[in-house]
Amino acid sequence: MTPSRLRKPRDLPVLDVDLAGRTVLVVGCNTGLGLETMKHFARMRPKRLVGTCRDEEKCAQTEKVIKEETGFEDVLCWPLELTSFASVKCFTARFEHYGDGCLDIMILNAAMATLEYGLTADGFESTVQVNHLSGALLSLLLLRTLLQTAYRHKTTSRLVIVSSGVHQDVHFGPNNMPEGKGVLETLSSEAGSSVMQQRYHETKLLNILFTRALQAHLPLNSPLLVTAVDPGFSLSSRVRQDMEKQPDEFREVLEFARTAEEGSRQIVYGALGPKDQKKWEKLRGAYVSDNEVKEPSQWVRSREGRVVQKMVWNETLSILSGVDARIAELIR
Repeated sequence: MTPSRLRKPRDLPVLDVDLAGRTVLVVGCNTGLGLETMKHFARMRPKRLVGTCRDEEKCAQTEKVIKEETGFEDVLCWPLELTSFASVKCFTARFEHYGDGCLDIMILNAAMATLEYGLTADGFESTVQVNHLSGALLSLLLLRTLLQTAYRHKTTSRLVIVSSGVHQDVHFGPNNMPEGKGVLETLSSEAGSSVMQQRYHETKLLNILFTRALQAHLPLNSPLLVTAVDPGFSLSSRVRQDMEKQPDEFREVLEFARTAEEGSRQIVYGALGPKDQKKWEKLRGAYVSDNEVKEPSQWVRSREGRVVQKMVWNETLSILSGVDARIAELIR
């Protein structure tokens, strides 16, 4: 992201809402933005707060940190490995079994960035699977729970997909996508390994397209708001690792960086804001940055962008229907 696009509004407030009786799920919470988001929710005292980390050890450490720093005891962290569709299905089964059929707020925060091309055991480029496909699978498998919770309690459920302003740097136009191949197929192909520098940006664009498509396929009066959130350039653990590898590239933008806690305020806003519930409709399929709804990239809003959005949606559903038969059922 270029300095001209970066801003550093440190005075943006964090919303404080009474979450009594509500269930919150944060995917990817052992460090950085996810951990700070969990702390904010913990201080609002939900009925149940569930987070995910990659293994049992990280889960135990995260539970301990949250309990010690917030005094909130009703927090659980369960392992979830997003490079594995089997792990996503296992987690979903566990959540449905122990979650009392309730889910009010779901945050898809986990993401990875790498310059090395590699396939998961499921056959997809690792960044594409972690940052898009596995999150899409999890959200679709828990979609009924989100909706049923809202109908049962006469509330509005929220699904927040953490994206980034870097989605504006890329697009999936014909110059980038070979004719006759799907977007996800192209991104997972070995031919794509030469452009891994852009892969994280591309997956953040996938997040925007999936957010808009999912919301568009729900009824207009659906009690579920699906929102993509840009937490801004934040000093998460992933960014710190990148800075260590390429310190010169990050030096000129460092002054624009938010702390992970400041970035997490954006995620909380996407899940709970704005305070005036009459304005909630604006978050339906929206892109949120700096605690307000903003337009995504011009390409996303273009005719070509809308066509590709439909392609990505159909390709995602086709892939995931082969992973779990419930997806095909959900589509019907």
